[in-house]
Amino acid sequence: MSNIPIISIVDDDDTVRTSLDSLVRSMGYACRTFSCAEEFLACKALDLTACLISDIRMPGMNGIQLVEALQARAMRFPVIFITASVGESTEIRARELGARGYFRKPFNGEQLMAHVHDVLNRKKKAD
Repeated sequence: MSNIPIISIVDDDDTVRTSLDSLVRSMGYACRTFSCAEEFLACKALDLTACLISDIRMPGMNGIQLVEALQARAMRFPVIFITASVGESTEIRARELGARGYFRKPFNGEQLMAHVHDVLNRKKKAD
């Protein structure tokens, strides 16, 4: 079994998913992409996720609801939100749920991946 961390990406925008998939893999991580929160929650290997990057606004279940559902299942991997919506209350709620990052689209891919790397290193030290 590989020790390469798996980054899961949930975003309804095909372009964002494809771009992030390429970026994550170029940084040496494994990647799984999902077009909606429900698809991610139905994944049989959900517990292999080392870090989740999720959009907040999506059709159906939104990113905040996704994190609430994960917490109800006792899934405790780090979550980083990306969003095109601007709303202080949404960011506050995301942080209350324990989000480890909050990036507004368009975001700098290098900064996002540096943050992912930092979050995974802190998680590794805590484990």
